[in-house]
Amino acid sequence: MNAPARPRLRRAVLAQLPRAVRTGLPRAARAARRVHPAPAAAAAALAILAAAQPLDADLWVHLNNGRFIAAAGRLPYPDPFSFSAGSAVWTVHEWLPALVLYAVVGLGGVGLAAVVFALIYAAVWLLLERALAAHGVGPWARAAAIGAAALPLLPFAGPRPLAFGVLAAAAAAALTLEHRRSGSRLIWLTPLVFLYWGNVHASFPIGLAVLGTALGEAVWARAPVPFAGERPRTRLGWTALVAALSAAAVAVNPSGPRLLGQPFFQWGGEFRRFNSDWLPPAAGSDTWWSFAVFIGLAALTALLGWRRLRPAELALLVVLIAAGVSARKVMPFAAVVAPLLLAGPLRGGGAPHLRPPAWLSRAAAGLALAAAVGAAAVMAPRSLAGPTAVPMPHAARSVLTAAAPARVFNTYHWGAYLTWRLWPRTLVFIDGRFDLFVPGPLADYLTVTGLDPAWRETLARIDPDAVLIETASPLAQRLAEPDSGWRDAGGDAVARVFLPAPPSPAPSKSKGGA
Repeated sequence: MNAPARPRLRRAVLAQLPRAVRTGLPRAARAARRVHPAPAAAAAALAILAAAQPLDADLWVHLNNGRFIAAAGRLPYPDPFSFSAGSAVWTVHEWLPALVLYAVVGLGGVGLAAVVFALIYAAVWLLLERALAAHGVGPWARAAAIGAAALPLLPFAGPRPLAFGVLAAAAAAALTLEHRRSGSRLIWLTPLVFLYWGNVHASFPIGLAVLGTALGEAVWARAPVPFAGERPRTRLGWTALVAALSAAAVAVNPSGPRLLGQPFFQWGGEFRRFNSDWLPPAAGSDTWWSFAVFIGLAALTALLGWRRLRPAELALLVVLIAAGVSARKVMPFAAVVAPLLLAGPLRGGGAPHLRPPAWLSRAAAGLALAAAVGAAAVMAPRSLAGPTAVPMPHAARSVLTAAAPARVFNTYHWGAYLTWRLWPRTLVFIDGRFDLFVPGPLADYLTVTGLDPAWRETLARIDPDAVLIETASPLAQRLAEPDSGWRDAGGDAVARVFLPAPPSPAPSKSKGGA
């Protein structure tokens, strides 16, 4: 075919398409190519703020795992960090981010880690922004959607493996929903996303739910029953094969197929009540408010554009939000996927038609970036000393360093922090890997710290060389009593260290005289 004939053929093909498609496809293509300052600035500012969050106590869990994997060339099985886990099996589902965190912190400290994770969070928001642009969503609506999605993520942000999982969720949802919209062949990249996902975070059921929803909708669209809404362009055979390959790809990891059951083990276990991440957000907390505002914005968007919202999108959105209400850990993933499910209503709302002057858009973008950089400069952690999400026992750890005990009974969320400095000379009783210590060690921990009737016998059976506990805890007050068998070795207002008290000298017998 000669070159002059190609435009005529293109026009002839376009003429056969419905008018909405003829006008919508070029508009979406142009929007996907154009980077508007509003969503770009929102993505960059939110990424900077996410990376500048206080250090989470689990950071030291990942640093310890990364250090061990880098040195030993294998996963930490059996557990080398505690003296209570024994041969209990657990799944290091975040082994690759642990290696990255250990390498980055060792190379450039917490500052370099903040930069690296800012880039990861920026990739999440820019991926969402580009996907929404391809769906024809206007720039200001894209910026608003990114901002709303960031609300439930920020309380869980910072240098955490969750960032890798959120990126995988955004990529899997974008590929699946783009195929559903246009029949794109890029759907074949999805198994590669799941291969990555299975080695960075156990949140992959979110992606399988998106694939399952698209597959179920495709079956419904081909069944001899009434179909509601615009029919998808999902190719049933492709999607079924991609879903099967994606599920298989998750199992390609150092832990093998056991990883497939990890999120369901944590979600369904009765012991989830011991881990706040698997509980509903506490009413009135910052996490609760952030998700409540997000739910309100998502509901308003769905109501205003309900004619453009397909039943499958609404069903999956409700399931994800309900899962987020049930478990805090799901909230960031629900928030990241939601804008893609609401692309239709976002495209039809009033925000896409806003066209402020270019100078105003650039000024607003500059102010947003400047505010984010300023906030990050004030609140970002400077080193592993913090700021931290919970106070860490700096002074008490120094006391332990001098005492050099072999076995420490410690507060749950401080175990990995102690291990980072004191291991391998000192082993802890428990740390943040709650699924490793259930039911035995965790039950003993709760007995001792709760001062249950058998707490003295349980502590004696544990037989620690030292106890590191919160200064204000009832256990610390009991151990400080003169007849407790322990002595206060030092600490501060955050934590105290107790060492076994030397035995009292036997009373001397007086000699009688005639």
